[in-house]
Amino acid sequence: MHAEILVIFTTEKRIIHMKKLTLLLFSILCLSASSFAKDAYNISITIKGSANKKFFLGYYFGDRQYLRDSAITDKNGKMVFKGDKPLEGGVYLIASAEKALLFDFIFTEPIFSLETDTADIIQSMKVKGSPENDVFFAYTRYTANMGKEANELDEKLKVAKEKNDTATTRISSERYKKISQDLFDYRKNLLAQHPQMLLSKIFKMMIDIDVPSAPRNDKGEIIDSNFQFNYYYNHYFDNFDFSDERIVRTPVFHNKFEGFLVKLTPQLPDSIIKSVDFVLGKAAAGKENFKYCLFWITNHYETSSYMGMDKVFVYMVDQYYAKGKAFWVDETLLVKMKDRADQLRNNLIGNKAVNLNMLDTNNVYHSLYNIKAKYTMLIFWDANCGKCKEEMPKLQTLYDELNIKPMMGGKFFDVFGVSLTPDSKEWQKYLREHKLKWLNLYDPNNETNFRRYYDIYSTPVIYLLDENKKIIAKRLNVEQIKDFIQDLEKKKAN
Repeated sequence: MHAEILVIFTTEKRIIHMKKLTLLLFSILCLSASSFAKDAYNISITIKGSANKKFFLGYYFGDRQYLRDSAITDKNGKMVFKGDKPLEGGVYLIASAEKALLFDFIFTEPIFSLETDTADIIQSMKVKGSPENDVFFAYTRYTANMGKEANELDEKLKVAKEKNDTATTRISSERYKKISQDLFDYRKNLLAQHPQMLLSKIFKMMIDIDVPSAPRNDKGEIIDSNFQFNYYYNHYFDNFDFSDERIVRTPVFHNKFEGFLVKLTPQLPDSIIKSVDFVLGKAAAGKENFKYCLFWITNHYETSSYMGMDKVFVYMVDQYYAKGKAFWVDETLLVKMKDRADQLRNNLIGNKAVNLNMLDTNNVYHSLYNIKAKYTMLIFWDANCGKCKEEMPKLQTLYDELNIKPMMGGKFFDVFGVSLTPDSKEWQKYLREHKLKWLNLYDPNNETNFRRYYDIYSTPVIYLLDENKKIIAKRLNVEQIKDFIQDLEKKKAN
């Protein structure tokens, strides 16, 4: 089926991957400090033909689906979900005991009922007490019918193209366009008639921004080549009602939000930080939306495998958590986050490396800052570490390759090797056997506090420094360091 007629709520059964939320995620994201009341919500659902069967009540949250409750139907197929604490508004779902989706619905009104039949769940759906779901299921029935016709057209087009039947191809294509236009008009009318309904707000989030042409001068020349990108960037969230806290509990919000940060924003720390402030400034209109966005951004960039993204995490802690903007985070977690940020801030890419003064095998001190080289590798390793034993021979080869030609006033590439071997005799034995040519040092009394400054919790850990001892790369392996230096040199040559 053509993409333009696909709907956001499918009526076909599909498997739902139910992932348990951690206690932390529940406490941070899913629970709100609402007052308690008897039967704050009561959802009665009857599915004829499903007597004495178990069903799950779930909900959409960000990019996932979670379970909220379960119930077993009576002999008439009726089940009731209720609670004395208000239920968060959004798109919810009913799934079978096998976790196959039966249907979605919208929760806004606290008390309502749905009644349907297993023979045709969507077409048989009857709604009482919920204008939102009256509109929602009318739309779902409409798109189901349109989808059926579109599937039939798919088959006709496939056969027509195989037979080179241009007449049928033309007629079917024109009908496709008509279906797409009808769907567009349906949504447009729904938006006009019910602007405050969640379904309307979902449709609005799906609408892409219409970007005007770039302005030109009197000669017809484009004045600003970045105009259209900047316009799209600045207006990306124009169709989002961030004050409505239901939008984060829909299947649409997360993909649009993530697309802005990951696809539209260049994946460079400073660019990401700019986008973070932009989207969080808008998300602040709704408490739950702000909480979700802040949590996702922090977690995504703290755990990113891309080099340098820890700068974003440190920024998030400094500008949002430490300043009390994440008001739901308890003091224990806040202390841990601040400590983690402090461990990272001294070794961020772009920062000058903290100087280290360490002892060699003769107990003579050597300073990292005294090394004269265009590039310096700072490596923390252990002579007993299996991965280190793989990397050190490669480093010996790289050291020789990059220093074939002598340089005035120093080396092209040098190494400051820091041993973490528990038994210094084993380290010294390794040095004798392999005859490493660079400075090999250790800090037996932890005088430099290097583990904290360089975030050392495993081995090997590698940092690459420029001639001014500024960190330009980190946590790469030896082969990646070689490629990184070669790429830098090519760029400088050009």
